[in-house]
Amino acid sequence: MYRIGEAELKRIEGLFKSGNIFRYGMGGECDRFEESWARYVGVEHCRLSRSGTAALYTALVGMGVGPGDQVIVPSYTYMATALAVLAAGAIPVIADVDDSLTLCPKDLKKRITRHTRAIIPVHMVGLPCDMKKIVQIAEKNGLLVLEDACQAVGGAFEGKPLGSWGQAGAFSFNFFKNMTCGEGGAFVTNDELVYQRGSVAVDCCSFYWNPDEERDDLQFAGHNFRASEIEGAVLNVQLRRIKGMIKTMRSHKKTLLAQGLDEGLKSIKNNSIDHECGTHLGFKFRTEREARGFSDRLHGLGVGNFLPMDTGRHVYTRWEPILRYQGAHHPALDPFKIPANKAARIEYSEDMCARSLRILARSVLIPMHPDNTKARVAKMGEAIALAARSA
Repeated sequence: MYRIGEAELKRIEGLFKSGNIFRYGMGGECDRFEESWARYVGVEHCRLSRSGTAALYTALVGMGVGPGDQVIVPSYTYMATALAVLAAGAIPVIADVDDSLTLCPKDLKKRITRHTRAIIPVHMVGLPCDMKKIVQIAEKNGLLVLEDACQAVGGAFEGKPLGSWGQAGAFSFNFFKNMTCGEGGAFVTNDELVYQRGSVAVDCCSFYWNPDEERDDLQFAGHNFRASEIEGAVLNVQLRRIKGMIKTMRSHKKTLLAQGLDEGLKSIKNNSIDHECGTHLGFKFRTEREARGFSDRLHGLGVGNFLPMDTGRHVYTRWEPILRYQGAHHPALDPFKIPANKAARIEYSEDMCARSLRILARSVLIPMHPDNTKARVAKMGEAIALAARSA
């Protein structure tokens, strides 16, 4: 969490005083945020959900992904990206990342089969994928694109907002994100049918709240991932801050990156440094030993950092339910076991994306924060220089 405080409290207080804390028929906070966020991203539709995971799942449902389909996901992302694919009934296919720590376009091409239906590029730790190349590959092969921007809220690639490049985009607003309501999410899209189907997946009564939206053809059995007016209220305040915060973090990142390069360090690949979130600065090293040495020296100098390899279930080797082919709570619902997926199933192994593991073990990420002062950024720069010289 970056910033939250008095403004959010006042917004919630006003909501409670009104008594209109249910979003349908009385409240307006969720509606207001959905309209504002769609406008920010540059798309037609937005639907709030309970989490980023729910946003991914409901977007996949909206896109018509299901049994018989393969969906390509990167090897470095929170496990929920792949689990959302399973929840939709499809099979996740794991692909390598490149030096940007995001989906490798070259490896993406190799993973496409006749069963591939969609691609989920993940803008991990605020770092955008090369969306031009990924969209080109998708269009050439007739594939859908669902952007996972859960860790890149408010960022862009070459000036175009993340979440607006594909058929749909998904966001998370949980505690750790740069815009938060504690827990929450949303999917966005320009496609009316994707929005309508995804809305039913978010809220099984979606079309019943407004009689004008009655759609018998869309009344499949959905779930209940709808957001509350409280979350909508908090997000409406948070949205006011996001542009300034991202601008500050990008500036800090560029300053520190330049200092690191001056000391002989090598940067990870930054696909769109002028438009990304700026939440993480990354350096890459020849060996894991060098990376860990630099990381330890930085910690000793009071600068937080981490190796992506050490982030648990953000690395595919820790996606135990998938590596064990446990795709659901009941075998009859398990995408790995149902007949419709027989031809789409693949074999998983811990070394299936060995190149990714090498990249993740040789990279060091340093988090940025919008409240870092000039003095703090200067001290971070000094620490980076000293850690680089002490190698």
